[in-house]
Amino acid sequence: MNSAIGLILGSGWGGIIDQVKNKKEKDFKSVFGHKTSVKGHAGKVITGSLLTNKVIVLSGRFHTYEGYSSYEATKTIRYLHEQGVKKIIITSAVGALNPKFQVGDLVILSDIISIFCQSPLTGSQFQNLSQPFSGNLIELALKAAGQSGLTSQKGVYVYMRGPHFESYSDKMALRFLGADVVGMSTVPEVIMANHLKMEVLGLSLVTNLALVKHQHQEVLQAVKNQEKKLKNFFLNLINLL
Repeated sequence: MNSAIGLILGSGWGGIIDQVKNKKEKDFKSVFGHKTSVKGHAGKVITGSLLTNKVIVLSGRFHTYEGYSSYEATKTIRYLHEQGVKKIIITSAVGALNPKFQVGDLVILSDIISIFCQSPLTGSQFQNLSQPFSGNLIELALKAAGQSGLTSQKGVYVYMRGPHFESYSDKMALRFLGADVVGMSTVPEVIMANHLKMEVLGLSLVTNLALVKHQHQEVLQAVKNQEKKLKNFFLNLINLL
């Protein structure tokens, strides 16, 4: 029997939960001992099926800007690994640094910039990050995006701790370093998932242009505007896995 596919849903990505069949839900408090404090994160662990695939969906995550260490923020990844998950899809909302990206674009992550992220690993847990994302899953995601009518890009994600949004000069510097999108999550999770030998797909939805002033409410609204296409995309992707 195939192992469950793990999904971590970032800000506003929760629409796919409606498509999960035979749902069983637990709140984060009962599973992890802590609630999530961020608007747009339901803080639930949902098990069930999407199409013919068993899934474990984490609606929400823990962030370092909430006061958690990088290791504590990856308790979600370690939990999924304990449940036997071998393939994991990590989603997020991001600001676009690349001027070619537009609000509503789906960014299929090809790499990360981790230099601003305290590693969730300690001691001599040396980890190769030369290919943090699965090439096979990237190709399947590109195909699913085309089937769903979503404009997709491949891009590099840079982590910033937050919770403040970056200054204009921060953003210019990050773009100079080679980042296409910026966000406040994902990177600790990707490092831990690689360490646990999970096959990783990173997906980000551009919810704002990073060089334009914005607020968190606009981020959530931008995801809501793409909700139907995101649902179709997820179903098409799961069907390909």
